[in-house]
Amino acid sequence: MSTKPLKIDSLDLDLENPRITLASDQRDAMQKILNEQKFRLINLAESIAAKGLNPMDRLLVLRSPRQGKFIVIEGNRRLLAVKLLKNPSLITDLIMPEAFKKRLQKAALTFDVTKVEPVDCYEVDDRAQGNDWVRQRHTGADAGRGIVDWSSIASSRFRGRDPALQALDFVLEHADLTEEQTEQITGKFPLSTLDRLLSTPSVRTAIGFDTDGGKLLTELPADEALKPLKRMVLDLAEKKINVTKLKSKDQQNAYIEGLKSADKPNLAKKSGAKLAVETMTERDFSVKPSSGGKKARAGRTAPRTTVVPRTCKLKIPTQKIVGIYEELRSLQLSKHKHAIAVLLRVFLELSVDEYLTKVAGVKLTYVNQKSGHVGDKNLKTKVQETVADLLSKGSTAKDFLGVTKGLSDANHPFAIDTLHAYIHNRYFTPVDTHLTAAWDNAQPFFEKIWP
Repeated sequence: MSTKPLKIDSLDLDLENPRITLASDQRDAMQKILNEQKFRLINLAESIAAKGLNPMDRLLVLRSPRQGKFIVIEGNRRLLAVKLLKNPSLITDLIMPEAFKKRLQKAALTFDVTKVEPVDCYEVDDRAQGNDWVRQRHTGADAGRGIVDWSSIASSRFRGRDPALQALDFVLEHADLTEEQTEQITGKFPLSTLDRLLSTPSVRTAIGFDTDGGKLLTELPADEALKPLKRMVLDLAEKKINVTKLKSKDQQNAYIEGLKSADKPNLAKKSGAKLAVETMTERDFSVKPSSGGKKARAGRTAPRTTVVPRTCKLKIPTQKIVGIYEELRSLQLSKHKHAIAVLLRVFLELSVDEYLTKVAGVKLTYVNQKSGHVGDKNLKTKVQETVADLLSKGSTAKDFLGVTKGLSDANHPFAIDTLHAYIHNRYFTPVDTHLTAAWDNAQPFFEKIWP
């Protein structure tokens, strides 16, 4: 398999495209796709004319028996759209409503073929191999192997962090919820109902909050601010209250008035200075909250449920790496030790790769002085080079002791050989305490890479 930049005219539609019945030739495939997609294909063509092809998606292709041609087994809608835009004569040759023709012809006038050609493609060896990838893309989440739709919470985060989402994230971050409670909330949570509550001024006043510029603000100390928000979130997640019971302002006010005293904030503790809840950290809590709503005993902390502690905040601008980091922050040690172990190893390598290339200006390859062969540096070497560059920029050796020990001590929690074994040794099983110890040893190193 390999990547291939290909010309539009070298790409053929798949006559066996699952969207349509078996097509006899290219024109028949075009007509059948158009008949099946209707206005959706027109919308896609207009989008491509205006913005180009989605840079996150490639066409999956299979070499055709026809000389110099490739069959597109994933991406036929996109291919037909660009073919119509590049060759407007095809538009008049196909049967479609006049309104569709006019829209396509108008889009073709603004289409710049150089923005999409050559088309980014990926060649598979045979159709069976390609079908595995097509199946993953078009048959749902498939337990995580396919494309997983965003939850309502994820969609809201993408659109923008409104006050309800800020309240929800505040609870998720600081309320020390049980695993079951967290799963209930991060599933199908009625975020719009929480927004309904927090959008009512009398409700906000009763629990000590206000909004300004899209921010949820409070004069309460963090401990007091958390009380009503946690209760509201849990009641909604556990379906003890729902939108039907909160439609009117009277219903909403009655719900707030009915909260137990332990769930109501002490408004007398207002400081007079408003603070956005999304800026509050663990340091703002005088006593670490507990999942039972009771104060934790002195000297006792909540059990660690994820490999990355809640207090660790890394600023990672790279999309893939921050995605891996967020998974490490959320995956439960009790259920996902193997996934966490693999992701920890991947996170380390991608972090040092990014630092060496973007900050230190160091290549990730080496040249064998005898043979002239160019090879990839191993992980141990890249970690050593990253440490050396950080030291040259003013860091101290003790900052990295937890990592450098792992370079020489095979029994160290962050030993490179151990990280490799998590992936490559089928008889080597990670232990949750080993994983948390490995992260704790490496965290100062990661904090220097991602300040």
